Amino acid sequence: MDYDAKNWLDNVRTLAAENGSVRVCLSSKPVEEGGRAARVRVLGLSGDGVTIIEEPRVHDMGTRLRPGDELDVLAVQRQTRLVGRCQVNGYIRHSLSETVRVDALQLSPPVKVFSGQLRDFYRAPVSAGVEVESVLLKIDPVDEATVQRARLAGMDPGKKHNARLVNISGGGVGLAILVDKALNPVFAVGSICALHAELPTLKKPLEIKARIVHAEKLNNGDLYLGMAFIFDDPAVQEHIEDQLQRLSVWLQRRMLRKEHGG
Repeated sequence: MDYDAKNWLDNVRTLAAENGSVRVCLSSKPVEEGGRAARVRVLGLSGDGVTIIEEPRVHDMGTRLRPGDELDVLAVQRQTRLVGRCQVNGYIRHSLSETVRVDALQLSPPVKVFSGQLRDFYRAPVSAGVEVESVLLKIDPVDEATVQRARLAGMDPGKKHNARLVNISGGGVGLAILVDKALNPVFAVGSICALHAELPTLKKPLEIKARIVHAEKLNNGDLYLGMAFIFDDPAVQEHIEDQLQRLSVWLQRRMLRKEHGG
């Protein structure tokens, strides 16, 4: 077996054992050329290299996949990022337990394997009923422009704000914060904030800086902030990414149990 193919299969096998996920896109429409991708869980891997993944949502892919379609499957394990080009063999119903079955795709062994350079994380939503403490955020003092906007708005730049965790991944977080209309411009794209989060599965609170990459007002009046983590130390980055990916898996499992009345 080709060395890269073996490494890709090893990545997928590990992800299957950890209830991990892969990114998939149509080989004919790669993301780098404007194609669409979906993040799906790995459900199994047979001894002959046939992979089983959950069925990607049509909303994410833009189309329902058909037998014979070729997919590029990005499997990441720490510093190893490999893309396997696989063919869709067909649809199956896969058993997660004695009582739970899900729609899934069966993929052929990879016909080609190449390096995947894009950083990509599954962003796990935090559903209602999953208990997560509020995230505290405040303006980072080094962000002088945001500090000045806060002062002009009559807000203490050092004030800590409670935010609701909407989603999280190894590379960033989505928060909803209830603010007065006059304060909406304070938390703008490009602003840097310091975050404090006490999260399930983490042994100690997450203390990290993040930059706002998009902000929008929600229908309920909250301000949604999409934030990308800022890392200065590669070793710390790897540790945090690993911890948060495990948290994402934990959230997925909780949501599955909730959906099926567990």
